[in-house]
Amino acid sequence: MNKFKTVFTCIAIEVMLIICVGAANIYPKPLNYFFFYNILYGMVFSFILPLFLLRKEENLFDLIGVKAVGKIQIIVLAVFIVVSVGGQLIPIAANGGIIPWNLLPAGVIPLIMTTFFEEFLFRGFFQNKFEKDFGVLPAIFISGLMFSLYHIGYPGFRTFGDILLLFVVGIGFAAAYKLSGNNFFVVYFVNLSNAFVTYMLKFEQFPVMEMSSTIAGIITLFIIAAVYIVLRVFTKKKQCF
Repeated sequence: MNKFKTVFTCIAIEVMLIICVGAANIYPKPLNYFFFYNILYGMVFSFILPLFLLRKEENLFDLIGVKAVGKIQIIVLAVFIVVSVGGQLIPIAANGGIIPWNLLPAGVIPLIMTTFFEEFLFRGFFQNKFEKDFGVLPAIFISGLMFSLYHIGYPGFRTFGDILLLFVVGIGFAAAYKLSGNNFFVVYFVNLSNAFVTYMLKFEQFPVMEMSSTIAGIITLFIIAAVYIVLRVFTKKKQCF
């Protein structure tokens, strides 16, 4: 029964992600995008709902991987960043290609926000839930698969080749998370660095990054920080009784 509940819940959230991201990109005006993407896709289905579903866990933040980074975590982080980022940039630099660094500033805040939602949900929630019910390898596979399929909501990532590549990338993120001891910070920065490079090299596939995107991202990140601080304080008070 628990396994069925896990599968049903995760599939339902995945479907809502695709719907919300798709709706945001059908009419990508600032207010519409902020509502469907930042609020519904991000805050509601990728952050608040998982927190609600995990509310009975005693060590919530340890469960999702919000813990100290040690030597092993730093090694895993360095290896995966070198492979993911270096694998994209080194061939271009070796062939005399131009890397459009000038595009990066507009995407920094939106990508910081989106990466948080992705890792909190796909690794902190999905992967942990599936690992508990089905084991390590199925959890890595399913986490990677769900990560790739949610990108169907983005018009620029709907080809079979893109989804397949994102599946491989998702498997890599899931493996980094597991090898780091389920450390959220490691997989977050592995994903973030990869997102920066991918955006610069394939910016035409991403939603347009404008000043409104940065402002909306900043507001959303402040809300995330506020929710986190409140939960931390509440958790500490609960442990005192």
